[in-house]
Amino acid sequence: MVVGGGFFALGVVELSMRLEKPLVLLFWLPTLWGGAALVLVGVFHRAARGQLAVVLVILGTLLGSLASAWTVLMPVLALLLVILTIVNVNRRELRPDTAGSV
Repeated sequence: MVVGGGFFALGVVELSMRLEKPLVLLFWLPTLWGGAALVLVGVFHRAARGQLAVVLVILGTLLGSLASAWTVLMPVLALLLVILTIVNVNRRELRPDTAGSV
């Protein structure tokens, strides 16, 4: 959630700083806000669909990292989120299903 919120906040900052250059915003806003949306959807729907959540988180972090690479911290946090999401989904898939047992 920190990564998604960070991408969103960076998008707001870029919007406020570049209002006089609207063409530049065609890069900044879709990458930052699109990345934030994909990351947040992937994080909050991780329990419902494991592999889809991993794909959404990876795509969101890649998209947001394109525009936030200059911060250094955001790409590192994004990579950490991808690793933790993959580990969590793999751990959940390896766990035996106990819902049907008596």
